[in-house]
Amino acid sequence: TYINSRGEQKVQINGGGWKIDLPQGSKGYASTLKMHLDLCTELERNDVTVSADRLYLFAPCWREGEYQRGKMAMEPIVAAAKEAQRVLDEQLSHEDGDRRLDGTDPIDTVLAYKDMAKLVADRDERKRRRREAEKIYPRDDDEAIMGAWPGTTEPMAIGSGAVLLKRKKLLGYELFTVGRWGAVPAQGTTCQ
Repeated sequence: TYINSRGEQKVQINGGGWKIDLPQGSKGYASTLKMHLDLCTELERNDVTVSADRLYLFAPCWREGEYQRGKMAMEPIVAAAKEAQRVLDEQLSHEDGDRRLDGTDPIDTVLAYKDMAKLVADRDERKRRRREAEKIYPRDDDEAIMGAWPGTTEPMAIGSGAVLLKRKKLLGYELFTVGRWGAVPAQGTTCQ
């Protein structure tokens, strides 16, 4: 089921498949859950219409130990990004910030602009590092729930994923994102 402007809609599916691609690299990295569903009916939401075709769903996923390692790896990255933003906000504050920015002394104001530019560059670099880390580690705000998933032999967490369609190009095809998806573990299911 999915929800659009007409309320909850049902879609007919004629099979599908899934696999998990294991990560290359360090501990805590996300595996990638790749699924496809063969749609028998059209999907329509907002300004996007998906014809009865193959729908792809990709999402990061972690085994229990990798999820914990990934969360621990993200903590200092998130903390550094938040601290850089806090320092910048503090210096730009109208109440307690850098008074040189008031413009009373042109030389001090130019020096303050230089200092602010460094703080902005530092903040932007730490945000970039966080975005890069969120591609492989669990996101700080991700609602991934550890649990039993059909077909798995151990508890896993699945993060927010992308809904993709295949589009024809001059030579071959490419996948492009048309939405987001999420899931929760099946209740009452155990790993087998």
